[in-house]
Amino acid sequence: MERRSMPVCFTKKQYKMIEEFTKKNGMLNASQALEKILNN
Repeated sequence: MERRSMPVCFTKKQYKMIEEFTKKNGMLNASQALEKILNN
């Protein structure tokens, strides 16, 4: 996994969608979900 240093900003609605994706895919936190999304 690459180390990323660029901050990413989301609206509350977008972040809630990411949290839902995180839960559905059995991940621990939003950072894991973002890595998965960015790698696809």
